[in-house]
Amino acid sequence: MIAPRMHTVVLLGLNFLSTVTVLVLLGVSLGLIFGQLGIINLAQGDFAMVGAFVMYAMRGAPFLVGIAVAIFVGIALGLLLELGLMRRLYDRGFMPALLATWGIGIVLRQGADALFSSTPHSVNAPITSSTTIFGVQYPTYRLVAAASVAALVATLLLVAYRSSLGLRVRASIDNLEMASLLGISPKRMFTLVFVVATVLGVLAGAVAAPFVGITPTLGLGYLAPAFFALLLGRPGTIGGPVLGAVLVSALTVLLQQAFTDTVAQTFLFASFVLLIVVRPGGVTWHLQPKLRRPPRTARAAGSA
Repeated sequence: MIAPRMHTVVLLGLNFLSTVTVLVLLGVSLGLIFGQLGIINLAQGDFAMVGAFVMYAMRGAPFLVGIAVAIFVGIALGLLLELGLMRRLYDRGFMPALLATWGIGIVLRQGADALFSSTPHSVNAPITSSTTIFGVQYPTYRLVAAASVAALVATLLLVAYRSSLGLRVRASIDNLEMASLLGISPKRMFTLVFVVATVLGVLAGAVAAPFVGITPTLGLGYLAPAFFALLLGRPGTIGGPVLGAVLVSALTVLLQQAFTDTVAQTFLFASFVLLIVVRPGGVTWHLQPKLRRPPRTARAAGSA
C-alpha cells in the first residue's frame, strides 16, 4: 500500500512525462526555425494538429504505418511551404514572415475543419495495457511514447553536436555569412531545417493523438507553452529548448495539481508574459567557470 503523498509524487512525475513528450518536440522544432531562419513560426502548433489528424485518418491501419505516413506528410508539407512561400520572405524582414506563418496556421485549421469538422475525434492507442509504477497504474503507451521521443531527441542532439551535418547547421545558425564563405549553401540549410522542424511538429501531434482530443484548434493550446520553452532555453540554440520544455512541463504539471485547468493556464500564460517583459531576448544559461590557481611554474616565472 503506497502512501498518499508518494502516490501524488509518482502521478505528478508520470503526468510530467506525458506533457514533456509533446512539448519537447515542438520546442526543439521552434528553436531550429528561429535559430536558423530568424523567424517565429506561428503555425508550428498547427503542424502538430496535422499530425494528429493524419493519425485519425489512418486509424484503420497499423499505428506505425500511420506514423510513417505522418512523417511523409511532414516532409511534403515542409518542402511545399519552404520552397513555395517562406523562401520568398526571408529577405523581407521579420513581420512578413510572421504574418505568413500566421496565415498558414489559419489555412491549416480551416482545412481541417472542412475535412473533419470541429467535433473532437479520438485515436485508439496501439498499446491498451497499463503499467504499475510504485502502486500507480499508468497507460503503457504514454510511457513508450515518452521513451521513444527521448530517444529521438537524443539522436537529434547527437547528430547536431557529433556529425559534420550538425556542424554545418550550427555554423549557419551562429554566423550565416561566414558559413557561406566556407561553402555551406544557405538555401539548402534553410530547406533542411524547415523540413526537419515541420516533421518534428507533425510527429508531436501524431504521438499525442491517442491521448488528446483531436480538433482543428488542437495546436493552439501547444503554441504558447512551446514559445515559453523556447524563451527559457536560450533562443538560437538546438539543445536549449529541451531544457525549456522540461521546465515548462514541470511548471504546467505543478500548476494543474494545485489549481483547476483554467486557473493553471492563466498562471502559466501570466508567467509567459512576465518572462517576455523581463527578458524579451530569452534566458541565457551559463555556468561561471571556477577560478583556477596558476601553475607553480607560471607563478615562479612571474616572480622572476
